[in-house]
Amino acid sequence: MTSPRYVVRPATPDDLDAVKALFDAERQALGFVLRPSLAESIHRGEILVVRDEGLLGAVHYRHRRDRQTTLYHIAVLSSRRRAGLGATLVEALKRECQARQARFILLKCPQGLPANQFYAAQGFQLQAQEAGKRRLLNVWTLTW
Repeated sequence: MTSPRYVVRPATPDDLDAVKALFDAERQALGFVLRPSLAESIHRGEILVVRDEGLLGAVHYRHRRDRQTTLYHIAVLSSRRRAGLGATLVEALKRECQARQARFILLKCPQGLPANQFYAAQGFQLQAQEAGKRRLLNVWTLTW
């Protein structure tokens, strides 16, 4: 899970402040992410981070008993986008899911966000659209 410049690893409690700040910076796309939820997910081992000297990106997810993994949030520092870090996080999550015998990753993304193009480029398939609280959501899955 390493590359020459970056390390992808499970988040630790020491990463909590940086992950919260990263997700808060993307609040318009991600919504408000609660600190206690992030702390619990770190405790469960359900946040991966990509780092060099500091935090560059993170993915927040949940493994379910029915072998579905739900991707809740993924973000990369705006200054480090388009460098493959998001793809690195998705690939690391996919490997973890496969090791846990998960069947697929599911996520919902508001229609109209550039993230939808990112998910398509990573091999996610658009399955449906559904009403969200404020906007239409695209439902994406990644299977292997």
